[in-house]
Amino acid sequence: MRKPFARPGSRPRYAPDRLVDVKHILIDIKLDFDKRRITGSCATTLSPLSPEVRWIALDAVEMQIKRVREGSTDLAFDHDGKQLRIDLGKVARSRRQPGQDVTIVVDYAAQPRRGLYFIGPDAGYPERRLQAWTQGQDEDSRYWFPCFDSPHEKATSEVIATVPERFFALSNGALVSRKDGKGTTRFHWKLDVPHSCYLITLAAGEYTELRADAAAPGKTSAKAGKAKAPAKAAAPAGPEILYYAPRGREEETLRTLARTPEMLALFSEFTGVPYPYGKYAQVFASEFIFGGMENTTATTLTDNVLYDERAAIDYDVDSLVAHELAHQWFGDLLTCRDWGQGWLNEGFATYAEYLWTERWKGRDEAAFERAEFQDQYLREDRDQYRRPIATNMFEVPIDLFDHHLYEKGACVLHMLRRTLGEDMFKRAIHHYVQKHQQGSVETRDLARATEDATGRNLDWFFDQWVMRAGHPELKVELGWDEDKKIARVSVKQGQKVDAVSGPVLFRLPTEVLFVVAGKPHRFPLEVRDEQEAFFFPLDARPHIAIFDPGDHLLKSIDTDKPLPMWRHQLSAAPDVVEAIDRAAAASALGKHSDADTIAALGRAVLKDKHYAVRAAAAAALAQIRNEAARTALLAGLATDHPKARRAVVRALGAFKFDDVVAASLVTLLETGDESYFVEAEAASALARTRAAAAWDALTAHDGPLMRDSFQDVIRQHALRGLSELRDPRALSVLTEWTRYGHLHSSFARRAAVDGLARHAEGREGDTRAAREVLELLLEDPDFRVQMTTIGALATLGDARAIPALARCADRDLDGRVKRRCRDVIRDLRDGRSREEGLRLCKDETERLDREMKKLRERMAAVEARLAPKKHPH
Repeated sequence: MRKPFARPGSRPRYAPDRLVDVKHILIDIKLDFDKRRITGSCATTLSPLSPEVRWIALDAVEMQIKRVREGSTDLAFDHDGKQLRIDLGKVARSRRQPGQDVTIVVDYAAQPRRGLYFIGPDAGYPERRLQAWTQGQDEDSRYWFPCFDSPHEKATSEVIATVPERFFALSNGALVSRKDGKGTTRFHWKLDVPHSCYLITLAAGEYTELRADAAAPGKTSAKAGKAKAPAKAAAPAGPEILYYAPRGREEETLRTLARTPEMLALFSEFTGVPYPYGKYAQVFASEFIFGGMENTTATTLTDNVLYDERAAIDYDVDSLVAHELAHQWFGDLLTCRDWGQGWLNEGFATYAEYLWTERWKGRDEAAFERAEFQDQYLREDRDQYRRPIATNMFEVPIDLFDHHLYEKGACVLHMLRRTLGEDMFKRAIHHYVQKHQQGSVETRDLARATEDATGRNLDWFFDQWVMRAGHPELKVELGWDEDKKIARVSVKQGQKVDAVSGPVLFRLPTEVLFVVAGKPHRFPLEVRDEQEAFFFPLDARPHIAIFDPGDHLLKSIDTDKPLPMWRHQLSAAPDVVEAIDRAAAASALGKHSDADTIAALGRAVLKDKHYAVRAAAAAALAQIRNEAARTALLAGLATDHPKARRAVVRALGAFKFDDVVAASLVTLLETGDESYFVEAEAASALARTRAAAAWDALTAHDGPLMRDSFQDVIRQHALRGLSELRDPRALSVLTEWTRYGHLHSSFARRAAVDGLARHAEGREGDTRAAREVLELLLEDPDFRVQMTTIGALATLGDARAIPALARCADRDLDGRVKRRCRDVIRDLRDGRSREEGLRLCKDETERLDREMKKLRERMAAVEARLAPKKHPH
């Protein structure tokens, strides 16, 4: 059930006042890994924007402020633990005028709980790497250096970091110097392009530096051992592209980042602005709390994505790499003015994932990626909340980093491209980036840049897609008039007005595709009204008709057309019907179980040119779930593409208590597959059959529970699978795998946490035991385990967990943890209220039944008294 996005009491949020113009930030700190502490200074050069400025306020959370000075003059200050207010009264009035620069130096120390993280070995994980890394987005830089922590304030920066001598320290810009000391090394980095302070970075650890040649994509050189300062030789054409690999993982790093140079070339072309910095570095961090972070010139990525040769068969992280690289333009060079406009960072970076897939893997593959964007947004809109993409109604900025911001934002940019056409879209983006580079932007800046470059006033477009919430919900009917030889397309917009959606109707430029005798016919149309009919003359009845071919509109849609049309659409040639539309046909056919449909789906599983269509056909057969569908799926195990094979295996899990299916899956697990992911799906599918052989196969000494794999994917599926078996033995096994310790990876632990909740859900005897385990895990040091645990308590549905969730929300600093806890508390209370309401209704019903019974007995007694007495004859 959809809930409000803004929490009760939320007020509009706006970018803070700019009383000064920050010109430069110089951070000089020493990292103490033993104490997890930093000491040093931060010098902020600023220029007042008004002669009336007497006090300035810097964000500085949980710091020990030792001294504040301007030159040799100490300045009075007040620090409340969150903000540092500095009195400029001792600075000469002539130097506090607009246009005059003042440098304020703050000497401080801190043991940051946010912003800068120390990672190292402990009793549970003695082999964990020793590292330190920062994460400033959205407003966490204030935990490790005093700053104006707002995205619209931009300055050049320097970072000087002193670290243990065996370590390398990476930051923004160019490496100015490196100086060895007694047991330490001092790195000095400088960036001369203004950027927001949340993008200032530091990553320190034992790394190997690898270099890619941007001028000759695909070529890479490695420097083993300690990473060194850039050589003084003449700079190559284009930026330096550097990869910092955790020691011993160089080969995986090169595999993971191999296509970075080609991506850089693509985004330079897309934006019309060559990569705007002298270097682009990527560094891998252990236990990073996001997938990646686009720090200017120096992206941080989680080391969880480093993959081996076997994983590379059917896996890559190009989307993540492309996303963070695109941020160097959208987010770093151009930055949202405030977080409510964050889609201008994240929507563009997410659409860049699509652009890269389109370039590297082709249009069909990109369409499926875009379809996943749509699905992620639609699920969030349906199951959680609805909001405008751009909004200032939020509690904390991290709340905004959702599927509306990322995926819906990307879909909007794709529709903008379709509305403008390729050439005009390119002109608009080039003008937007060139005009606003090094500045801050809002949605209206993109709209005006589009109008300036193309002459098109698209205020209606940005209003309906960005400033309003929701999406069109379409009912489409396709018909044919044989006498008039006219095709009819009826479209109804069925979305309803609610508190956040605003005006109900969308303006939707699109097209319709008809195929007659193998020949495609495309017609443009534009939907504007609640209900419209469009008519198209054709020579003969079309055997294929598709509204919005290519699935470009963001929408939910229910299409009514004859069953043979769906089958023709599925089996059409790839040059006539796109893969995304063939997959849509497969999904629609899952509602039918006639022999012709099953045969068509079986052929698609084995023969379609695109693996995703094969996968959709397999899912449809699982939905039909009869003997013929099972036969088709078992034949589909021979499909050659590992991603299609995954889907076939997954589909077989729909056949409950089927010994034939179970035997096939057990055989697959015993013989193995070239793909980690196919084996993983086999473990999960076998569990979902609930066949008698499943427990022994999953828990065997050489079974999937014991197999190491990329991201522990096989073990993950086995652990989640145990929860499907409804076997009482699963409780102890799953509980053991939740334990913090070196034998248990974060991935496996999270799968066990999730599985534990699913196993115990609705099982009165196990619910309490599972809840007690999960409540302890709310304090787990692994952030991802903690987040999974909160979701697991939601699955468990035990309202007795509310106090533990409330304590977690109160003490944790991460806004994601706080919001998730509060959402689960709300849902548990709602569920308890519903249960109590049902109990009260039941009690009231039983009371009324008793009263009615008494009333009937009394009425019967009265009727008996009033009835005429019968006398014997």
